[in-house]
Amino acid sequence: MSVAPKSPDDLEARPPARARFEATESTGTALVVDDERFFLTILGDFIAQHLGMRPVLVQDATSALGLLDTEPIDLVLLDILMPGMDGLEALRRIKDRRPALPVIMVTATSTIDHVIAALREGADDFVRKPVDLDELALCVHRALNKGRIARLPPPPPRDPATERRRGPRARLRARTPAQLQLRDVNLIDLSLAGALVEHIEPVRPGEIYRLALTLDGQNVQVLARAMRVFASHRVTVAGGERQVVYRTGLEFVGLKKEAANLITEFVENLLQKKPSQ
Repeated sequence: MSVAPKSPDDLEARPPARARFEATESTGTALVVDDERFFLTILGDFIAQHLGMRPVLVQDATSALGLLDTEPIDLVLLDILMPGMDGLEALRRIKDRRPALPVIMVTATSTIDHVIAALREGADDFVRKPVDLDELALCVHRALNKGRIARLPPPPPRDPATERRRGPRARLRARTPAQLQLRDVNLIDLSLAGALVEHIEPVRPGEIYRLALTLDGQNVQVLARAMRVFASHRVTVAGGERQVVYRTGLEFVGLKKEAANLITEFVENLLQKKPSQ
């Protein structure tokens, strides 16, 4: 159902003095674009009360694009299916004008095709309707943190001891097989943000893949963007042929709460078992 949009001033909400969830930036403005007014109200309240951000709410993509020139937007939550200009076209125009602006897509469809298309067009992540607010908070936190890190100057070289203290990311000592879109891969390390996998069949950087892995006997499937692919070493296969082994850094997208909890618990358990160095 489409409702005639009101002006941004009418729909704007102020954040409370103190938020229960603090995003990476202590202040910021989130632009929420959805043609369902009820959904806008829910998201606006959550963004203000729990994320500590100022929500600006609009019901069509054209109005949203106009606000990019007049509002200091730090984050966009963008519905995919809307009357008039849809979310995919709006995403293209947003990224043309502000490539570094984090955009999280919102989808109500059961198929994943629209989501894959949006991620290929530059969307940072996505959430599904009905929106789990815990998943949304995690998604917003990742998107804002990624944008903040991208704006920072390159960090100085770190010594190995410093790298070991960074986390929570766990390196897997035992061989841990997984599947990346039907490719056999070996899981090297894992965190809530993503994973490093080793494989023989090459993958394409920037492409979206489905990663299937087993953690403590439980099957987990997540969508992941291939961020960096590099040749690690060569191995000798049957017949004496030397073959390249690749390593790919993956960034998780659309991470569901159940999968996030399993990954977090698995990583924490590994870190606790890790002998002191």
